[in-house]
Amino acid sequence: MPELVKKKQIGPSTALYPMPTLLVAVKTGDDSANILTIAWGGIIAGRPPIIGIAVGKNHYSTPFLQAEGNFSINIPNSQQDVPADYCGTISGTRDPEKATTCGFTLVPSTIISAPLISECPLNFECRTYREVEFSGSILFMGEVVETHVAEAVLNEDGRIVTEKLDPLVFLPNREYRKIGDFISKPFSVGRQLAR
Repeated sequence: MPELVKKKQIGPSTALYPMPTLLVAVKTGDDSANILTIAWGGIIAGRPPIIGIAVGKNHYSTPFLQAEGNFSINIPNSQQDVPADYCGTISGTRDPEKATTCGFTLVPSTIISAPLISECPLNFECRTYREVEFSGSILFMGEVVETHVAEAVLNEDGRIVTEKLDPLVFLPNREYRKIGDFISKPFSVGRQLAR
């Protein structure tokens, strides 16, 4: 069995990075789970932290998401593009063992029934807060009830270091990318325009 990545629980948070590739895991049976890749998702509220994900009504995972009432969101790093893409292009009906196929280790969450992907450096445990149906999809709004971060991506103050997290980014023009260079500090750089 592979050595599990050490994590530190940091409580509910809004530590979701811009336009990440989201690997969503949901329990599908007593000893099974499916992983699906979601590109359309993000933080939609801060207090409590809520992440929204849009899932097609006909997706394999949709009835499990509705029945379980929870899911995990796992942020892959830029070296995990192949398994992340696989989980988004192959249905759970075709490969019910996606985690094994991709070399991922599913580990229990601390609060919800959906597992976490150990190899992903950032994981969110989400309890379904609300579902909204629209144009062939369902927006699942999940309240973040716990956040797990690999210790290796934290600095000495316990904050996530972007370069160490190295999240896999999906762009609408069908590209996976890495986050680029630091530019400036938000909530302060704009002050130079104040008169």
